Amino acid sequence: MHSFEEQQRHARLQAFIDFKVKHPRLEEMDDTLMQAIHGHRTYTLLPIYGAGGVGKSTVLKHVAESCRAKETDPSCVPVVEVQASPEDIGASARLDFYRQILTQLRGHVAVNDRVRHLNLATHPGKKSSDPSEWLDMRDAVIYAFALLRVKVVFVDEAQHLMSVDTPHKPTSQLDWLKTLTNRTNVLHVLAGNFDLYDFCHLNGQVGRRMRDLFFPRYHFDNEVECGEFVGALRTVLEQVPLIVDVPGLLTHWRWFGEWSLGCIGVLSDWIVETVDVLYRLGATTLTIDALQKHALPPGLRARMESEARAGEFKMDQAKAQSEQELKRLLGNPVPVPGTTPTPVPHANGASTPKISPDTRQGMSGHAQVERAAARDSVGDQVQTANVPKCTFSGVVPIESKQFLASSVGLVECPGCACTRTLSPRNSILRFPSHDKRKTNTPVTSQRWARGETIWEVVGGERK
Repeated sequence: MHSFEEQQRHARLQAFIDFKVKHPRLEEMDDTLMQAIHGHRTYTLLPIYGAGGVGKSTVLKHVAESCRAKETDPSCVPVVEVQASPEDIGASARLDFYRQILTQLRGHVAVNDRVRHLNLATHPGKKSSDPSEWLDMRDAVIYAFALLRVKVVFVDEAQHLMSVDTPHKPTSQLDWLKTLTNRTNVLHVLAGNFDLYDFCHLNGQVGRRMRDLFFPRYHFDNEVECGEFVGALRTVLEQVPLIVDVPGLLTHWRWFGEWSLGCIGVLSDWIVETVDVLYRLGATTLTIDALQKHALPPGLRARMESEARAGEFKMDQAKAQSEQELKRLLGNPVPVPGTTPTPVPHANGASTPKISPDTRQGMSGHAQVERAAARDSVGDQVQTANVPKCTFSGVVPIESKQFLASSVGLVECPGCACTRTLSPRNSILRFPSHDKRKTNTPVTSQRWARGETIWEVVGGERK
């Protein structure tokens, strides 16, 4: 009898550990991913950014399970899951990516026959610089995708997959993944922290084949989000296999919110760990004291909060800068339809003229056009011409360590020879969009300049 009761207690605890709370943020992300997988789309890369513990891994697992459950054809493998490793960067990350995929798909006879003679696939510790072996691995993955009709590849901790090794340029991993997805048309969902956001915005050409998804946490300056968080907290507490004063604990919802950073994943892990310890100690009641004892340490919470805020601020700033850049490039962008009407142009491109309400008919019978009120300019007028933009901007392929070690921050544009003082952001140098240099005066200051093949520090008169 005692053994049976213990088994029941253990089963209740395990059921609580396995329980994943559904909440509005998670459900919204779930619906978006399912639409991307099964609906019409023109993109093949779908990065998901968010703070640690917000629920990115949870939503990937849930959607993967849903896709497998809905697939009725046993010969089809709809989902492949990859866990990127921080130990592997650049070429090693690609090899690990190929191996994980082929390991999951080689249960099919045809795929196994294709893979079993590949040295890089059958020897996990083997590395190779032979291009033919790498191409064999890539071709095997493409073959397996097509044969088993893979719909989506989920890559968790994808920021590790984007790290490059010397001497490759920062965009090399993204270019590789873009090429692979273009050839296979298999959607790749990349889940990671805010470092992934930086990698995915290095190349505008890749951006055309990509859509961004931001997985936000809950903020407590918003009444709707507060209500949604309280609902998720209540759901978790009601599942606890101990005595729980749910209404009493819910009065402390803001404490739960702040100590979990507004992340349901952090909240769930925190309560599960507390309940697990109490269960094994034979305790019967979930208390505030026990929750406080097993919460994340203040130092860790502070780092996680700082990283989350920095990432959110970075995304907000990037969006605002993009909107400002569009306004600068377009001059006066057309407003969103339904806000401000836009005049319909004539065939010659001119807008419809403004007609005076008390229009008098002239001798020809045409309406007189009234000139809009405006102050006439006085004195000699100088007509200003638009300054052309230089064609060079974007990532400068100089290693950040080499750049910082040189103590030279000035970088010369290879297009028009103008100079800008740069500093690396996330180990990446970017030359801003700029007007074309008007003068031909030689640049004499010490600076980074692009030679025939490499960037180097030069000084003296420019050759």
